[in-house]
Order: sequence, then structure tokens, then C-alpha cells
Amino acid sequence: MYIEKELCQKCLDCRPVCPMGAIMLRNKEVVIDYETCVECGVCRRINICPEGAIKQVDPIPYPRIIRAIFSDPTIRHESTGISGRGTEEMKTNDVTNNFVEGKTGFSIELGRPGIGAYLIDLERVVRQLKKMKVEFARDNPVMDLIVNQETGALRPEVLGEKVLSAIAEFIIDENRAIDFITEMKAFLNRELDSVATMSVISRADANGDCRFMERLKAAGHDLYPNGKVNIGLALA
Repeated sequence: MYIEKELCQKCLDCRPVCPMGAIMLRNKEVVIDYETCVECGVCRRINICPEGAIKQVDPIPYPRIIRAIFSDPTIRHESTGISGRGTEEMKTNDVTNNFVEGKTGFSIELGRPGIGAYLIDLERVVRQLKKMKVEFARDNPVMDLIVNQETGALRPEVLGEKVLSAIAEFIIDENRAIDFITEMKAFLNRELDSVATMSVISRADANGDCRFMERLKAAGHDLYPNGKVNIGLALA
């Protein structure tokens, strides 16, 4: 993204809409800081500029296009055919049935809220997860960035790219989950230069009770429960 100087009237209405704070006044000109911008496209999509001064380079060159793919929800991932930062499975378990009895789903999201994340931090997380022998979600767009499935190394040219957020999604056996959370929390606090959110996906029973949630509380973990009910239509 960039601002065309000849069109800009320096009203600064665009400044507060940038989720990364990349729009700034520099040397009496309104500019989009190239390094801070994650190419999410929010400033252009909402038509905040009446002069149309906010522009996007087309096409965005590689590897910078990775910023847009992981930050702009209107762009589809070529590797998965879906848009957004994660997979569809976390929201459609009633159809895909990925999280079966005895298995616990996880996601670790980097970058939100507010500061974004460099993909070198994502690589640190993926490498750690590989060491911990988790089962990665097949349709997670992060998988397309991995060049070494043994170590979790990402494409070296993307490590310096910054994104609004990136989500690693995976499954582990339920009997490992409590110890995993403790170890992973320590790793995230120790190793990352970004904000991280760890989410747990667990099935409820027929009465709507979640046994695993009670285990988490008993282990001393702070919880922020979030229920999601999906109603889908299927053709016979």
C-alpha cells in the first residue's frame, strides 16, 4: 500500500483506521510505512479517502505478497482454496469431524490483537510443535510455508515478512494436552517477540458439559470459554 502524494489532502482521516499504525505524518507528508504495513488493505477497502489517494501496487511482488495473503481476508490461499488466516475445520467440526473423542484440537495465533507478527516468530512456533510431535491440520495455509516437514523450517525468504496474524492449527491426544499447554505457554512467553493466543478445541457431551474444561481449571489455567454453534445444510 502507498499514498499518492499528488492526490493526498493531508486530512489524516485514514490514520486511525490502520490496524498496524502504519499510516503516519513524516516530513509534512502522509505516508504508509513500508515495513510496518502488512498489506491488509483495510485503508483502501473502506474508502476512507475521498480523493482515492490510497493505492496498492498490482501485482504485489513475492515474497511481500505473503503479507497480503495472511492479512487480507478477501484473498484466497492458493494452497487451500479458502480465505482467512486459518482452516475451515475449526468452525465446521460438525461436518469434518476432525476433533473426535480422545483428541484435542489447538490453535496458536500470532500477531493479534494489535501488533502483527513476523514469520520468523511463526517458524519458532512451528519448529517447537514439530519437536513436540503434534498432528498439523492438513488445510492450514501455514503448511504451504514449511519447506522441511521434519524440522518445521519455513521458506527462508518469507521469514522477514510481517503479517496481521498467522495461525498454526494441530491436534494431539487428550491425555497429553494438559502437560502440552504448560510446556507451550512457557515456550511462548520465553521465545516470542509478538503476542500469542492459544485456543483449545474440545467436544462437549450430550448435556453440553466439557470434561476437558474442568481438567484445565483443576490444573490452574485461566480460561476464556468461547462456544460456537454451526448450522449447516447438506444435500443427500
